[in-house]
Amino acid sequence: MRGLLAILLATMLILPIHASAASSKLWDDARLGMNAGTMGGPSILLSNNTTNEKSTIEVSDLPSIVEVYTATWCFNCVKTEIALDEAIGSHEVLRFHYHRYLYETLDPFGSESSDSRWIEEYGRGSLESSETPYLSGTERAAPSKVFDGERMYTGDSTRSNSLVTDYSTALSLGSSHPFQGNGTMSMEIAKSENGAVVNWYNDLSSSRDWTAEAVLMIVEDSIYYPNGTNGLDYYHHVLHETIQLPNWNNGSLQVALPPPWDGDDISLILLIDWETTIPAQAGSLPAPAVSTLLCLLAALTPRRKKINTH
Repeated sequence: MRGLLAILLATMLILPIHASAASSKLWDDARLGMNAGTMGGPSILLSNNTTNEKSTIEVSDLPSIVEVYTATWCFNCVKTEIALDEAIGSHEVLRFHYHRYLYETLDPFGSESSDSRWIEEYGRGSLESSETPYLSGTERAAPSKVFDGERMYTGDSTRSNSLVTDYSTALSLGSSHPFQGNGTMSMEIAKSENGAVVNWYNDLSSSRDWTAEAVLMIVEDSIYYPNGTNGLDYYHHVLHETIQLPNWNNGSLQVALPPPWDGDDISLILLIDWETTIPAQAGSLPAPAVSTLLCLLAALTPRRKKINTH
């Protein structure tokens, strides 16, 4: 283990040279001009045997959030998602894969609600991304990755010495949400003939001024679909629908559930989109000194178990 760590540390010391050559920034801002992000959340699997389930999670235990924009025809998406898998390893992560929907003829998995969320939250960030000349002018760039609603990578070019290092660094930062560590997020689901009744409750508090919105994500863990043109047979973490909840901190809502593509592995996951009134800082940090520090910290951080949505 020590030998492996030594190799990792030596590799990270070389990173500033590569990072400086590839880009002056380690990532792009996902939400331009905003000190904002996404955090979450309780997750409940809706199996055929599910009737009433409850999930509660403390703020101190919240997993990282990775949102991916992809398509079943996107070869570059496969490359970046392999790198993302390696970067995640055994970290606690919730993943949401948005598939193209608007004006899409080949990918069957997208939805109007998922495309609308991506455009609203990350469309401007995608348009302004400096690393996607071949994707310029689009709000829905495949491939794209967003970490904790804050840090965006578009395309398949690296900012450092590899995509794995890029994504590992973004994961190591975690969420910069303003909430104190003694709060909790809770969700309870009761299945019905018309779908499910979802109840949620959050007792989050902060010393800063902030606003928040709650969103419900409906995700299918794995779908067999050999008809895509990017060489994959299975697509994972597929986002069916997003539902904006009427209140961020508590409420109850009847939800219509989409039929699964296959299997019995649809989950409901509660997220919070937050924003503080503190002005956003200069988005991405300069690569030379900070990238080394972040990656050293990432190498020293113990790995945690991965959260599955099935």
